[in-house]
Amino acid sequence: MKISVIGTGYVGLVAGACLADMGNNVICVDSNTEKIDQLKNGIIPIYEPGLEELIKANSRENRLIFSDDIHYAVQNSDICFIAVGTPQGEDGSADLQYVLEAAKSIAKSMNGYKIIVNKSTVPVGTAEKVKELISQNTNYPFDVVSNPEFLKQGNAVDDFLRPDRVIIGSDSEKATRNFSTIILVFFFFFIGINHTFYIFRKIFFVPIRVR
Repeated sequence: MKISVIGTGYVGLVAGACLADMGNNVICVDSNTEKIDQLKNGIIPIYEPGLEELIKANSRENRLIFSDDIHYAVQNSDICFIAVGTPQGEDGSADLQYVLEAAKSIAKSMNGYKIIVNKSTVPVGTAEKVKELISQNTNYPFDVVSNPEFLKQGNAVDDFLRPDRVIIGSDSEKATRNFSTIILVFFFFFIGINHTFYIFRKIFFVPIRVR
């Protein structure tokens, strides 16, 4: 599967490296050109056990590349992950500025059907805002999926690859089916049937009604 990950912060880097290690072709994109140059040269801006090894191994295999060109990343992807920061506002609520900017950039770069997956920490109702914004900026078909991440600092790689629960929320059966297939195929073939059955019982499919 061809995947782009928008944002190379904590969640974005871990998600990109792990998705590449699952066998997907991943483009991690960020507007910070200095950070992208560092990543291309093997300089990892955060420390997380096992992350550097994953990034370097999958970069060598060309399954993981880094770019500051979101247009290129989106056009060469089937699934676009939004993994940008959501800093707290003065009132303590999540600031969705970067999430919405990423959604708009994805929309303006689309060249066909895309599944847009939100991994950023966002409040209820964000999927509706993302879908509305994308609809205003593209005529191409798309679906929005919410797939929040539960990563503990110091154990993020293992948490991603061997999660104790998976939440997939969408108003599209097609998107839910396609996205969940990626996860379950990886669990079955690479982690083992027993763990896959355990995870399957822990997958929560949450319908999201987007007007």
